[in-house]
Amino acid sequence: MKVTRHGISIGVERHGDDDFFVVMKVVGKLTHEDYEQMVPVLETAIAGVKDPALYVIMDATELEGWEPRALWDDLKLGLRHGRHFEKIAIVGEPGWQEWLARIGNWFTAGEVKFFVDYQDGVDWLGD
Repeated sequence: MKVTRHGISIGVERHGDDDFFVVMKVVGKLTHEDYEQMVPVLETAIAGVKDPALYVIMDATELEGWEPRALWDDLKLGLRHGRHFEKIAIVGEPGWQEWLARIGNWFTAGEVKFFVDYQDGVDWLGD
C-alpha cells in the first residue's frame, strides 16, 4: 500500500497587540481538505483584531503542488486576507517555487520573498 503525504501544518504566535508570526510547513500535493483544516486556525488566531499584521515563514521544501480546488482556496485566502500579510518568506527549491514567490506578490499587500535557507527567511522576517 502506497501512502501519499500531503497537508499544511500551521503554528501562530502573537507578538504584541497586532503582530502575528505564522509558521507553515506544506507537504505533497495540497487538497481542498488541507485548506479546510488550515484556514480556520489562521482566522481564529486573528479574529477580533482590527488590523492584524502577519509575518509568515512557509517551508515549501516538500511541496509538490495543488489540486485545482486547493489552488482556488489559496487564491481566496489571499484575496480575503492579503492586506494583512506584511511579509511572507517562502523556503524551497529554486525553480517553480521561486516563481511562486514572485506571483505571490501580486495577491498580497506585503512583500513575498524566496529563500533556499530557512534561517535566512526567518532573519528577513525580523528585519
